[in-house]
Amino acid sequence: MNVVESQWWIVDLPPEWEAEQDEETIIIGDETGVGEIAITTMEKQDGTVSDADLREFTQELEAEFGTGEAVSVAECDGYYFAYTEEGDAIREWCLRCDNLLIFITYCCDQANAGMDDSSVDEILGTLFIKVEEERSE
Repeated sequence: MNVVESQWWIVDLPPEWEAEQDEETIIIGDETGVGEIAITTMEKQDGTVSDADLREFTQELEAEFGTGEAVSVAECDGYYFAYTEEGDAIREWCLRCDNLLIFITYCCDQANAGMDDSSVDEILGTLFIKVEEERSE
């Protein structure tokens, strides 16, 4: 297993998956190039991220694709959306945990929809949120 670690969380990747990071987002893809996972984390400076904060963040998604399904991933609660747009199959998780808002998107060509679902679910199942003391190290 490969391990991807950000300032806020850790996730395990199967050997055929790899990650790279730009300024704000960690991009995870597999060697076949079928699709990719993008993870963006935002930290609220004053208090925890509330459900109202999360709903405000998902407002555009809900307006376009309907209400998200309530989900829990690791210690995070949030909403899951699955839709197609411009030939792409997209799965999105908008999650909150303490003062973190974690936005995860999996995108692939619509013709490949479902191909990586079990791998993506397995990867997200390994998500571990660091406690606040560990985040500043």
